[in-house]
Amino acid sequence: MRLLHCFIFFILTGCSLTEEAKPVVSTDAPTARMAAYTVNQYVADLSSQLSRIQGSYKGNARIAVTSFYMADGLGTRLASNQGNGLSQQIQESLMTQFTQLGFHTIEYRLENTLNLQPTADSILSRDVSKLRQRQNIDFVITGTLTRQQHAYIVNARLVNTKDQRIVSAASTEIPINVMWGNEKVQQRDGQLYRSEY
Repeated sequence: MRLLHCFIFFILTGCSLTEEAKPVVSTDAPTARMAAYTVNQYVADLSSQLSRIQGSYKGNARIAVTSFYMADGLGTRLASNQGNGLSQQIQESLMTQFTQLGFHTIEYRLENTLNLQPTADSILSRDVSKLRQRQNIDFVITGTLTRQQHAYIVNARLVNTKDQRIVSAASTEIPINVMWGNEKVQQRDGQLYRSEY
C-alpha cells in the first residue's frame, strides 16, 4: 500500500512539472455573414400572402404600391443604417412580383414626358408637379417596418381606396443584415459607414 502511495505521488508530481500547452489565440476577425436570401426572396412571402384577397375583387382593379415606413415614424422615417434602402426595395419588389402574378399594378410615379439627361434617362419622379394630375387607383399596397434585434418585422396590407377596407394582409421577418453586413463600421464604395455609435 505504501508503494502504491509513493507511485501516485511521483505521477502527480511529474504531471505538475510538465508545461501546459498555451492556448492559441486567433487574430482573424470573424467574417460577417449576409442573410440567407435576398430582399426579393423575403418579399415573395409577402406577395404570396397578399394575393389571397378576401371579398369581392375585380380582375382589372388597378393596384399601386407605396413605400414602407418605420411604424413609429409614418410618412417621415425610412429604414436606415444596415437597413438603408430596405423600404424602397420592398416597394419595388412588391410592384414586380404583383405584376408577375397577373395583377394590374400601376406606376403612379410616371412623369408626363421622358426626362433626358447627359448621363441617364428617366420617366419616374417623386415630384408631384411632374406627375399626372389624376391617378386612377382602386387598391393600394402599403405597410410598415418595425426593427427588432435580429430582423425587421414587415406588415403589409392591400387596401381598397374607395372604402379603406383591408382586403388582404401579410407579415414576414427580414433579417437586419439582408442589405449590408452586421459590422459596426463598414467600407462601401471607398467610404466608411458606421451603423452603431
